[in-house]
Amino acid sequence: MSENENNAGAAAGNAVQNVINTLKTNPKALYALIGAIAVGSLTMALTGGGSGKVEVKTAVSSGQAVVLENPNGGLSHLTMAPGLMSASDSEEDKDQDVCTAPAGTRGVVEEEQVVGLLPFVKVKITDGNCQGKTGWTSKINIKGAQ
Repeated sequence: MSENENNAGAAAGNAVQNVINTLKTNPKALYALIGAIAVGSLTMALTGGGSGKVEVKTAVSSGQAVVLENPNGGLSHLTMAPGLMSASDSEEDKDQDVCTAPAGTRGVVEEEQVVGLLPFVKVKITDGNCQGKTGWTSKINIKGAQ
């Protein structure tokens, strides 16, 4: 170890020791530190940090005309009930499918519901292969018609 590293280590040790001595001899400083940690923790918990959070900013209302458009490309699935749509090919899952609509399919919103923090909308399809059918899809799969 070099002399500079030794001095830096000693200075860090002295700083930590000084802080500990201050907290031992001054209870107000200890309470202030505990309060600062509590406020910081509470702020982080209430704001959620924002990372990994998907926000759906589509405002819809019953009777509004919309267009189905899966943001990942491909088809939008309509199911009999709102909830997570399975990616499996089992017969039980196929019984829940109402229709699979390509991007650009038009519809009208009938209802909106949140299931497990995920928003879903009930859409009645007005054109294409699924015309006349009504089913639930993830709210992220719709956008307002122009």
